[in-house]
Amino acid sequence: MEKIIYLSEIEEYDVMHNNVLGAHSLWEFVKFYSSYHSTKKNPDLLLLMPVLPIVFNKTSCELICRRNFNPGSLINTLIEDKGIFIGLQKRMEDMSDTTFNSLRIAFAANLLSINNNDFKIGSLSQANPSLQLPQDYNNIILASKRLGAWFAKYEISQITNYLNITF
Repeated sequence: MEKIIYLSEIEEYDVMHNNVLGAHSLWEFVKFYSSYHSTKKNPDLLLLMPVLPIVFNKTSCELICRRNFNPGSLINTLIEDKGIFIGLQKRMEDMSDTTFNSLRIAFAANLLSINNNDFKIGSLSQANPSLQLPQDYNNIILASKRLGAWFAKYEISQITNYLNITF
């Protein structure tokens, strides 16, 4: 039986392979991380590795979208659904190619830059395009923004501990 995919429907499998959506998500993450960080610092490259595996997962994306930008929201999300990040380490490893391909697109499109001395990722643009996008796409972008804001409030060691991941 052939499955019909409508434009407004984004399946998790299809999203996982969409490097352009990944580039947009990572760009939003970096912008919000930098704007919410107490010293406006850019995130380390390592902090971008769990972003796509989290926001491309429909369950975690929807749970994050229901939250606000307060730093305690990350902890509340973990408390509400303790299993939300189970398997994140494997998903992060499995999706590393998608993350790096998305980064290449973001670099080529002059959305992001990398400092080769400290591997910090910076945003080169702040302007958002005015596009009518499906709700699932918008949810991924909203979740990316929230993750950026949340991650900015914690040290890398705390994030890896909370998410049970290693780099």
